[in-house]
Amino acid sequence: MELAIQREIEVNELKENLERAFPNYKVKYAPLNKKTLRVIDGMNQVVVGTKKQKLIYAGNINMMDLRILIPFILLMGLFVIGGIVFAVVITLVKKNVYKAMEEEIGNHLSRTIVQGNDS
Repeated sequence: MELAIQREIEVNELKENLERAFPNYKVKYAPLNKKTLRVIDGMNQVVVGTKKQKLIYAGNINMMDLRILIPFILLMGLFVIGGIVFAVVITLVKKNVYKAMEEEIGNHLSRTIVQGNDS
């Protein structure tokens, strides 16, 4: 969501304003971006930032919460490992088939194209 504002607001001023208005929420700077704030309540958050004459805010899940981050990383790791195992197994199982197909096509090309060019 966006709000039009009359003047640009400094992030420090915005942070102080949010901390006074919502003492039960944590207000932190976003990692790697000191122009954006995160208003956190457990696993929920609202990201607030400024851009020219606009104030931008969006609610979402707090992915920096370890209750979500650790299982997410583990599942992504298992997904990648599973994909690699799948690719290796399929390659090994299908190797005889694609080698036979490669030989068949190579024989056809050598009979028709290469021998046709020699005559």
